[in-house]
Amino acid sequence: MRIAIPFGGVDASGFGFGRTRSCPAFGAGYAAYMFGTSLNDAPTVNLFTGANDGRLIGTPGAVGLVGGPMATAFSGAVTGGNLLTVTGTVTGDPLAVGQTIELATGAGGILGVISSLGTGAGGAGTYNLTGGVNTSSQSLRAFTRFFEVPGFVRDIFNVGSALTLVAIYKSAINQGILSDDTNGGSLGMLVPGSFEVQTFGRDSVGTVVNVSTSSGFASGAATWSMGVSEYNTVTAQGFTQRSGAARSSSAFATTRAANPMGSITRKLRTHLYTTTTPSATIAGIAIYTKMLSGAELDDAFSYWRDILSDAGEVL
Repeated sequence: MRIAIPFGGVDASGFGFGRTRSCPAFGAGYAAYMFGTSLNDAPTVNLFTGANDGRLIGTPGAVGLVGGPMATAFSGAVTGGNLLTVTGTVTGDPLAVGQTIELATGAGGILGVISSLGTGAGGAGTYNLTGGVNTSSQSLRAFTRFFEVPGFVRDIFNVGSALTLVAIYKSAINQGILSDDTNGGSLGMLVPGSFEVQTFGRDSVGTVVNVSTSSGFASGAATWSMGVSEYNTVTAQGFTQRSGAARSSSAFATTRAANPMGSITRKLRTHLYTTTTPSATIAGIAIYTKMLSGAELDDAFSYWRDILSDAGEVL
């Protein structure tokens, strides 16, 4: 038996006990957030800068931000500041009270939140909004819960040197963890049907990197994992890490074109998923403007492990 007594200002993380340090920035920390009232009662505060700069839609649970229903595409217009009129078919989940409406490109901001049903019952018809913004008929989409990383005005997606995405999650297959659009989009991390984690940067050669379930990391629906997607201008790599198991990594993909990834209009978000049964939970994310080394990945892992331990969870 080992008993440890934490003291203020003492880093006990190496003992697997306590939380007495900040999220490691490694000189390249761009953005990091914790989700869940047991972890952080202000989930939009950037752990690196202290700025309240993230955009949260919905409310985190005790530990993590749980995925919610999403209508991926439909045609609609907002008139009178509070009336959404939907025409045609709604792709994805049915429209419902509580969903946030925005342009399908994600570039136009929030158009309102469905407060009650009018003539619509999930598909074509009318819906009453709060905070509505008028817009002519165009392609829209709707979310229940997501988090949007701030400031991605191409300072990250236009990768001049390197980029690392870190996510602490538990997820069944066919879920989005971090990405800039549904079904993968241009940049991010997914848990697809045949692999434990997928790293992708869809540039002119459509780079996709998979970490295979053959590593023994499968069945992550009830198990916390640290997923990592790393990029530089010509390579990409994916990792998965959990306590009690060695880190699993992909082979380097060396076919990436030496050009920017991502979109000039989309934002990096949690929970842009690829299935109509959302089940991913995100407890934390961190983004770095370099490729982390193996030792740095271990240090980041120990930090997030200790955060979850404080909430009674095991990473």
